[in-house]
Amino acid sequence: MSSTRAAVNFIIFCVSDLEASFKYFTETLGFEADLTQNSPVFRSFASREGTTPFGLFLASEAAIPGSPQPGSVRIYFETDKLEEMRDELVAKGAEPAAIEVQPFGSIFHIPAPDGHLVTMLRPPAQ
Repeated sequence: MSSTRAAVNFIIFCVSDLEASFKYFTETLGFEADLTQNSPVFRSFASREGTTPFGLFLASEAAIPGSPQPGSVRIYFETDKLEEMRDELVAKGAEPAAIEVQPFGSIFHIPAPDGHLVTMLRPPAQ
């Protein structure tokens, strides 16, 4: 996929108790919260320049149907050629989901071996 290479953009830890996990990451591990990105099911952390940001997601079937399992990790890969990448994957026989527009950008998911779900992302235009 030389024309549509992607790079790691964001990492999400799926947790069963959002507030307990947030407290652990801030108070025990010392990470700085990024309060501008918070929601009822998400907490974000500030990252140093040149590093990959990360957050916590409440993995709760009751809160969000189809939610990932607690203990799983989601990695978002960024590309500026989202549609082309999806088309290339389909041409290779893969089965990516449809592209969705989210507040943080456009994404699609693709299943990978061992049950991993890879997410491709094109952030919104700045």
